[in-house]
Amino acid sequence: MDTLEKQRSFIEKLVKSNNKFKGNEDLLEDFCSEAYKRSHSLLENSNIEEIGSYLSKVTNTAILTVLKENGRVRRRNDKYVSTKEILMNPVPAKTETEATETSSKTVAVTGGSFVYEIADPRDSFEEKIVRKDLLQKIVDIVLVAQKNHPTKEFLKIFYLRYVKEMKQREISQFMNISQSEVSKRLIEISQIVKTHF
Repeated sequence: MDTLEKQRSFIEKLVKSNNKFKGNEDLLEDFCSEAYKRSHSLLENSNIEEIGSYLSKVTNTAILTVLKENGRVRRRNDKYVSTKEILMNPVPAKTETEATETSSKTVAVTGGSFVYEIADPRDSFEEKIVRKDLLQKIVDIVLVAQKNHPTKEFLKIFYLRYVKEMKQREISQFMNISQSEVSKRLIEISQIVKTHF
């Protein structure tokens, strides 16, 4: 078996042993190609067995990249979730925007004789959409709370605190109510939001 075939076979074995492969078998070629692209320079200069655990991590990153590009996973709360997962929304968001393109930029950092791929810390387009969707759901919940308790001015307090980023003391002066009342209402808002998530 020649070296290239041996590398291909090893990467394919790593892909098939990854738990994200199950249910996504139709993307085998894409997974292998992406993993090879990310590791080929390392494969040229090292013995496969010596870098097996590192290649396993590279393969996992490659699989996540392909799944994101194919719209099968999304990042939510610092982890990836399947887009097939059905989430219950007690208060519907006004609109939902779909990500049409994702970018997976990486920065290479050298450590010893290996090159590690690190995810770009800047927010991806998809993460901004997820964050916007989450914010819209929170605003919808606060709007419902405002309708149920109009005298408490939840929406105004929410806006001043989280959009204008005013301190509780500033809000109390602006709205002419005590700071402890502002604090109580912010706690009420957070409890209402938590019960709807």
